[in-house]
Amino acid sequence: MSKLSDPLIQKSITQLKNYIALPSVSAKQQSIPETAEFLRKLLSDFGAEATVWNDFDHSVVFAEIKPKKPSDTTILIYNHYDVQPEEPLELWNSDPFKLKITDDKFIGRGASDCKADLISRITALNIYRDEHGDLPCNVKFLVEGEEEVASEHLEKYLEKYQDKFSSDLVIWESGSKNEHEQFSFTGGNKGVLCFELEATSADIDLHSSFAAVVDSATWRLTQALNLLRDKDGTIKIPGFYDDVREPTEVEKKLVEDAITPDFETKWGLTVPLLANKSVNYNLTFSPTINIEGLSSGWEGSGVKTVEPKAAKAKLEFRLVPDQDPHDLFDKLTKYLEKQGFKDIKVTYLLGERGYRWDLNSPIVNTLIQTAEEFYGGKDKVEALPSSPGTGPMYLVNKYAKAPIVSTGVSYAKAGAHAPNENIRIQDYLDFIDFFDEFLGKLVKE
Repeated sequence: MSKLSDPLIQKSITQLKNYIALPSVSAKQQSIPETAEFLRKLLSDFGAEATVWNDFDHSVVFAEIKPKKPSDTTILIYNHYDVQPEEPLELWNSDPFKLKITDDKFIGRGASDCKADLISRITALNIYRDEHGDLPCNVKFLVEGEEEVASEHLEKYLEKYQDKFSSDLVIWESGSKNEHEQFSFTGGNKGVLCFELEATSADIDLHSSFAAVVDSATWRLTQALNLLRDKDGTIKIPGFYDDVREPTEVEKKLVEDAITPDFETKWGLTVPLLANKSVNYNLTFSPTINIEGLSSGWEGSGVKTVEPKAAKAKLEFRLVPDQDPHDLFDKLTKYLEKQGFKDIKVTYLLGERGYRWDLNSPIVNTLIQTAEEFYGGKDKVEALPSSPGTGPMYLVNKYAKAPIVSTGVSYAKAGAHAPNENIRIQDYLDFIDFFDEFLGKLVKE
């Protein structure tokens, strides 16, 4: 097992400290060029041919290194260097951009999502090369700077440099141990369609006495919202499920065998779970609809007897593979018009397609088997075909043409995106050793 006293581990901690010190918040356009240059130098010092692409907004860092002994196996390490805003600052117990090291944790913005993941992978490669005198395979790095703001320009970079990304396996940005301390793999994520509905009923807010004859924007909007979903979560838009890719038997079995999370206890829920399918099935395979925010009228203290002239809601669909966000936006708009809500303004905000891999390729199986051996057995490892979250897996798979697997250094209580974001030091060290062992299995005699 790697130890904290190992010079390469100490070097990695210094690198992580310097990386977290760069407040690369994409939402604020903060420290983007500086962080890209930091990574270019880091990967160049590792021995890779590294470059910063500045063709579009938010620089992308690409690097490639080949072993001295030619290999026909290539892994692509995808990561992002941008992080979420640090606010609210008053809830942090330390400077979010100064790595705090306690007896058992690394604390700082980006520790979990996902700066430590990139450093851990580079460190494992360094340790392997130090032990064996060479790398086991070709390694590519793709590190973008706007994942936290929907990877708006990533597709343009992928299309322009499409000959660069072919590989046999993509190691995705991050991953964690779950609430049951199982080391987790996910082979996909859901897509997303974010949109806005806006109702306007008059030029001005009206006195509420006119509610006898005038419908407010608030009622119009809530009536429209109620058309979108049944009580069990089923989405009512005609054709919404037409392109949903059904899970394979392998995928279903993986989900059935996974431990069901206890969300009622974890979050103190006061509403029942949606019961149209099992919890694990819904999280992995089902599209969703969610109201992100809803605003209208008087929201201050006391009473103001008005009929609001305007009401607005922000919503999202989480999508599964083969669903096209643009197609679904068109179906949504036509459905509302047909139901008599042509006056509701519908605005497309952003969209990404979903991606799912069946975790059944030889190199993926090798990765999972290595984890089972390293972490102490099959019951210590969880492998799922998709996560409930969203990211640009579909785009990267389109150009890399390789299975994508998420796995990493985090854990269930890491607090990614939250104050005091952290990882456990032991998880970091263990991942480095696990990945080092996996690299050894890529060498073909």
